[in-house]
Amino acid sequence: MSVVVRLAVVEDQAFTREVTVDRLRGHYGDAAVVEGFANVEELEATSGGGFDVVILDLQLRGGTLEGADAVRALSRNAKVLVFSGLASGEMLARAQAAGACGYVGKDTAEVATLIEAVDAVVLGQYFVDPVLLEMVGAVARKLLTLRQQEVLRLEALGCKLRQIGRALDPPLTDAGVRRHIERIVEIHPDCAKQSDRVRLAVHLGLVSPWEVYPHPGGLAP
Repeated sequence: MSVVVRLAVVEDQAFTREVTVDRLRGHYGDAAVVEGFANVEELEATSGGGFDVVILDLQLRGGTLEGADAVRALSRNAKVLVFSGLASGEMLARAQAAGACGYVGKDTAEVATLIEAVDAVVLGQYFVDPVLLEMVGAVARKLLTLRQQEVLRLEALGCKLRQIGRALDPPLTDAGVRRHIERIVEIHPDCAKQSDRVRLAVHLGLVSPWEVYPHPGGLAP
């Protein structure tokens, strides 16, 4: 990036913190400011603030703030990029709801991924480590049968019940499609609304937010 960045790394493990700071300094050069802190309280006590991005571990010893509480506290004054070994859809959702602008997995991301995430967050974009996202989606998808996944995907793409039934092999009646949707809602009770099932399909990696359904002739109403 040509933009000069100010980065804070909040990580309680000294070795991980030092390595992360060194690698970020090596990439962004002497013009950038990259500082490391053991916890949120240390950052707030010793820093003048003004960081573009705070790279935050969710599990912090030696302080009173961690997890979503730490994200909320820091996101008041800076963009927060989570850098954590916690890998679950629940943690991703909690971090985002608390105000995080991105999430990178310690166990899945290369240095280049962390740098890509920082660049995206500085530019105001939301970033999730793609390898981590695939892992989380793969675990969650196991709860749904392949048939249910396809029904969910087609519904998220804007297909009506009849279109979904015709697209499946073998085809299903409207009632059959509806039963699959009811089963999806039983497994994911927070997805009773169609809009929530669209979000679920994106979260599981079944459909891209930018994907447009082509509506071939065979699936016409």
